[in-house]
Amino acid sequence: MKTKKKSGVYRWTNNLNGNSYVGSAVNLYLRLKQYYALNLRKRIVIYNALLKYGYANFKLEILEYCDPGKCIEREQYYIDLLKPEYNVLKTAGSLLGFIHSKETRLKIASTMKGKKHSEEARAKMSDSQKAVNRSGKNHPMFGKVRPEKSGRLTQKIAVLDLLENKRTEYDSISAAALALGIKQTRISMYFINNQKKAYKGRYIFQKL
Repeated sequence: MKTKKKSGVYRWTNNLNGNSYVGSAVNLYLRLKQYYALNLRKRIVIYNALLKYGYANFKLEILEYCDPGKCIEREQYYIDLLKPEYNVLKTAGSLLGFIHSKETRLKIASTMKGKKHSEEARAKMSDSQKAVNRSGKNHPMFGKVRPEKSGRLTQKIAVLDLLENKRTEYDSISAAALALGIKQTRISMYFINNQKKAYKGRYIFQKL
């Protein structure tokens, strides 16, 4: 199957029950290669099916080659036409965003749980502020709100994944970094340096 440097729409079909999955990618070679990786993302239905029934019981075919900018449009066409059972969400390009946003919320919630020092930290901050107040109103920071670091930590951003041909929005740079497994400073430097090229040839970051 010659897919290098080609974009298009593909389909997995279960030979045992006839169920299928339709997807698209701007780089079919890299996208299809992911299905054979050892770290399959089991939260996605088609990955579960491949593991459950085995690759030998599936047929993989290219439904159509198309321009990169037409992938989502053509994927939606085939989803509407074929009604593939393994496509849980019936809107092309929506699956990755759904998973990431949910996953991000769970990770953040998990991170915040069990931090017994949080109350202590807040108490120390309160004591520190009281000490400032006791020092007198001439203190340079008295009555002033400390600004956030250029808004980077709370900057809403969108991430375009060229490999998955998906666009996902995040409430902050830190949330995106957590979901993608990328250092937060890398994304911040992407904006500071006003980069245009995709990070690691895959991710394009945009401020919202």
